[in-house]
Amino acid sequence: MNDQREFWNERFSREGYFYGTTPNLYLASHIDFLPPRQTVLFLGEGEGRNAVYAVERGHTVTALDAAEIGLAKTAMLAQSRGFEISLIHTDLEFWYPTQNYDAIMCSFLHLIEPLRSEVFAKSIEHLTSGGVLVGEFFSIYQLPKKTGGPKDLNLLYTADQLLAIITTLPCEILELCEIDTELYEGTGHNGHASVVRLKVQKR
Repeated sequence: MNDQREFWNERFSREGYFYGTTPNLYLASHIDFLPPRQTVLFLGEGEGRNAVYAVERGHTVTALDAAEIGLAKTAMLAQSRGFEISLIHTDLEFWYPTQNYDAIMCSFLHLIEPLRSEVFAKSIEHLTSGGVLVGEFFSIYQLPKKTGGPKDLNLLYTADQLLAIITTLPCEILELCEIDTELYEGTGHNGHASVVRLKVQKR
């Protein structure tokens, strides 16, 4: 946890919001169509742009991250807009959910195996019946690009890898694709990118 916490705390300690204050467009498109007053958890939420977007739309929101500086900026961003968000300060390796959620979401969650499979399994387990897991991840084809993302192939994704994980879990795949897109997320993610998108629903 310490290495990851130090890395992200250093990144989030810079002035402003490294990934901007507007939400990831893929997550926003699904937040917009959630039923009213859902409980939503954001994993690896960083500085809070997705979580704040969700709470502004009337949902009860929790943001989880290993970096306390990121969570502090999440709280400040929410408070600047007149809202509060519950915060969980932990590394996903040590995440033990204490409740179920109507939706769990993440954007660019960099996990290696076996932690990746463990987090997906834990997420599905702690969704309510009919709840959704939604995520956008950098694909292996992002590696040579200069528009963001890790430079370790083990932290990048393919649709086939996610399919292998999801088919072992009690859920239905609503969307799973690898596409190229344009990102406009602060200075951290900006320009042409290759991503994997996933939406599943718990049975």
